[in-house]
Amino acid sequence: MNKRIFSTLRFISRVGIIKSLLIGFAITGVADEAEFEVKWKGRRVHMRKGTSDFKVFKQVMAFGQYNYNGLSGKPVKTVIDLGANIGLSAVFFKTKYPDAQVIALEPEKHNYDLMVKNLAGYNNVHSLNNAIWYEDKDLSLYDGGRGEYAFRVVEATGNDVGTTAGITVNDIVEKYQLSSIDILKIDIEGAEKELFSYNYKNWLPKVRCIMIELHDGDHPGCTSAFFRAIADRDFTMFCQGENIIINFDDNNQSTVA
Repeated sequence: MNKRIFSTLRFISRVGIIKSLLIGFAITGVADEAEFEVKWKGRRVHMRKGTSDFKVFKQVMAFGQYNYNGLSGKPVKTVIDLGANIGLSAVFFKTKYPDAQVIALEPEKHNYDLMVKNLAGYNNVHSLNNAIWYEDKDLSLYDGGRGEYAFRVVEATGNDVGTTAGITVNDIVEKYQLSSIDILKIDIEGAEKELFSYNYKNWLPKVRCIMIELHDGDHPGCTSAFFRAIADRDFTMFCQGENIIINFDDNNQSTVA
């Protein structure tokens, strides 16, 4: 079966025929490149026609790629979303954990502006127009040619579309006075190699769960850097869609304040 047809049928089975038709009408009822909105669980979600936005919507909202229920014990109080795109993953986390603080980073300005719109009205949500890096510095932003969800801040084949300010996880921990990070979601198009190669030893012990997409095809060495960094901790690993989920089983985590 054609992959696109399979994805469409899977989407319809998840959301229902009527909801699928309403979303389809919302998409086709606007001009190319125009923004449209769909109603999803009591909220209006904004996307752009002719972009990767709807693909992300299907992955995150309909197919639940971050819907992990293995965190037990302490409640989820802090979620950091690295590579938040237009904010749909942050919306998902805030819906699943309404009392949590969610900190969402997106380096590309147009994605960031739409993320701010999608996260409007939520309490205790922070949107940052930055790229995550292992040190504070300005970074070149590249378009790798795979859509609006694949902008990169590592050396890559593509068009330089500007610069963005890189910040570290330690910066976030200090700014928001975090004693723990319950969920660290990472989809940063190859920059995970640098993130887990340098300056991670202070913040990594604070993390309870990591949800990460690794991009060795774009930036060789991502997987080896990641698993070297977490090798001295006990963890359980799961695969869910394109993501690896690491649930740390050790007692190295800081206590939630």
